[in-house]
Amino acid sequence: MVAPAEVRPGIRACRGARATGSASPAITAAQARQVWEHYVATAAKAVSPRLAAPELALVTGAERAVLSATLASHAVVVDETSNGAYSSSLSVTPGLGAYTYGTPAFYLPEAAGYPRFFVVSVARKLSGTKPTDNATTTVGGAAMPLDGGTLMLFQEASARAPWLLASASQLPSGVAPPRLAADPAGYIPTVPLSDASLLAQPDETGALQAAVVDDGQASAAARAVADGPLTTGLYQGAVSHAGGLTAPPGDVYQWQLDGSSLPQFALRTAAGGALVFYAMSLDTTVAVPDVINKGNPIRSGPPIQVPVNVQALLPKGQAAPLVQLQSQQTLSFAAVDPAPGNAKIQVVAMGGGLTSATAS
Repeated sequence: MVAPAEVRPGIRACRGARATGSASPAITAAQARQVWEHYVATAAKAVSPRLAAPELALVTGAERAVLSATLASHAVVVDETSNGAYSSSLSVTPGLGAYTYGTPAFYLPEAAGYPRFFVVSVARKLSGTKPTDNATTTVGGAAMPLDGGTLMLFQEASARAPWLLASASQLPSGVAPPRLAADPAGYIPTVPLSDASLLAQPDETGALQAAVVDDGQASAAARAVADGPLTTGLYQGAVSHAGGLTAPPGDVYQWQLDGSSLPQFALRTAAGGALVFYAMSLDTTVAVPDVINKGNPIRSGPPIQVPVNVQALLPKGQAAPLVQLQSQQTLSFAAVDPAPGNAKIQVVAMGGGLTSATAS
């Protein structure tokens, strides 16, 4: 996946019509490595929000949305104990995750117009964690490892635009990316988003996943989408309030995974399917019934508890909301859309995080 003259493990040469030649690449191996090394070197210096401006200039899409929200957030003071005789508090300051990376493997697509892209498959480690920690974080209601395999997608919007990191989607523990196809030079064919020969059109993958996240196994889409931490697991995380957002008595709690306007991409797998990359928005709401039912007037209810990470995006000094609390996460995904058969769509990676919050 680095030198186009060879076919690396995880990449299988295409058979048939493409066996006599190869298409031009979207980016060469040398160019992709240069983009990658520049990003890694710049991100390593962004150890605080004050030093993050150069990294912000190297990201777009879901990555820019999450990084921008992190830089705009503020410290939150949390009461740890209070028993009348003794009390203490903890100031929680949002920080930037600094990673070290293993040896990258480059998925280099054949050129297919703009926006162009390439993918880096790499193991990364969050600074401050140990290989034996097995540390996790909650993203979109699913427990995700802080370290491990990651699919990082870089995007070039036009011929004169720079290459920017659009998404970094983490693989859950024990999950590996699929084997990919390749032409004789080692470049991977792209799959049209409207390809009707697969189980679903690649551009419908996100909508099918969303139906399962919203309704669980009761959704008709569950017939096409496999159970897993990033499908039924996200549904269970929402049901169990894994993000800490709960509704006080009498209020309503809702969540919805929606599509976004961010570009989607797809690479051909060795099995004839597609590895699809896309972004979604996970919206969560706690509100009084009058808001949900569009009542007039809207009567306030009991105070809504605000999770610390959501509070960091609200104005400083924001009082506990009495009417509505909304939060939005911008999430990136990678999913395997198989050829028709017995297999289901497998969502194999997720990234992103909290990007906005409002309260009233």
